[in-house]
Order: sequence, then C-alpha cells, then structure tokens
Amino acid sequence: MTFAVAGTAAAAVVATVVALAGHDTDAPRAHAAPAPTVAPSSPPSSPSPTPPAPRLDAVAAGTPTAFVMAGPKFRIVAHVCSMPYVRPLDPPGEQHHTVCWVERDFGVAPGNPSRGTSYLLGHAWAEDPHEVLNPMSELAMRQVDLAHPRHENGVPIYPVTDLNGYTIGLRTRSGRLTYRVTRAFAVSKERAADVRSVMNEHTPDRVVLITCGVRDGVDVDVNVIAYATLVRAVTNSA
Repeated sequence: MTFAVAGTAAAAVVATVVALAGHDTDAPRAHAAPAPTVAPSSPPSSPSPTPPAPRLDAVAAGTPTAFVMAGPKFRIVAHVCSMPYVRPLDPPGEQHHTVCWVERDFGVAPGNPSRGTSYLLGHAWAEDPHEVLNPMSELAMRQVDLAHPRHENGVPIYPVTDLNGYTIGLRTRSGRLTYRVTRAFAVSKERAADVRSVMNEHTPDRVVLITCGVRDGVDVDVNVIAYATLVRAVTNSA
C-alpha cells in the first residue's frame, strides 16, 4: 500500500511505517517452530502486574537486544533487531520472536535520560497466530469500535484502554529499561502519520510500539499504536 504524505521527511518515515508494516502475502517468510511466550488468558478480575519498584539509574543510550511486554492477558518475549531507515519500513527477519527498532533518522536509542522517543515495530497477521505482536493486536482490537471514532488534530482514532498498565522491558548493553503503557489507540494506516503525538520524536523517555490490526481472524486496515513512558532504569552493574 502506498499513499502521498505531505510534510517533513520524518513524517514520510512514519507514514511508511504505519502504512506498510503489514504483510505482503507474496513475500518470502521465515517461520520458527516454537511460538512466542504467551501466557493463557486470565479472567477479567485478574490483577495487573505489580508495578516495578521506582528506580532511575543513568543508563547510557544503546541498541536494545531483548524485549518483553507483559500484563494480565499476555506476556511476549522477543529479540530486538535494528532496522535502518530503508523504505518501506517493514520489520525484517524472523517474525515469531523478533521486534525491530528504527535505529537512525527517526527517534533515538533507548536509555536514561533520553532525548527523544524510541520507535519499535513488530508484525501481527491474521493468517499466522504466532506472529510476535498478535496478542497485543488482538487484545486491543477487541475494544476498538470503528463506528465511533474520536479525533486528534482532525484524525479519527479509536481509543484502547485495555493495554494501559502493560509494561515494556528493553535490555541494552548498559542496562534494563522498563516502560509502562499510558495510552493506546488504533488509527487508519493512511492517517497515522497525521497524528502529531505519533510524529513527535522529541518526546523524551518514551517508546512508541506499532503493529497491525488483527480481529477475529481478519486483518483490519489500521495500526495499533501504544505509547509507553519510562518508569525504571537499572544499570547492568547493579
């Protein structure tokens, strides 16, 4: 899918991310035998995970190598690949256990304190239940009501609260960083780059996680986007 986007080069980057992060069914695909670590669904009354103890060591910005996303309904464990700015921004490599981060030209390497936002992408795809971010996408899309959008700077968005409180953990050579999801929503792939808060790469101490929409075994032409704020940073020497 392609579309024209007016604005900065940064806008074109994320527009390509959100529009093309889904699968091309004709492209070659790598499949690993085991599925990502996903906990069974908990009953609605299950408590949220215990918040990480507050601690904010100075952790030098660096390449993330490991990813964990956890909350009441699922736990995802994945490797992290570095994805250069090569359009289209389609997370490469093995798709069951890997998320990717945009390593240059948009966003920053995670660390504490950080001078901006780190952008992470992973696949979700209805035809393969083992895609790495399927659990995140499916949980979010169950709450999305496409008939009743809200608007952010004129763009229809579909709020999701079920991901709030989930944690995203990143490991780097220097330390371990934990972020807590504070906001999530779905947005049309064609309009996602028009959401100013997505585009603000200078928001510090933040991770933006992007995947495709999957609901009831069907791909939906939206992206699911989660914002997570740094809540804990621990050096590897600690």
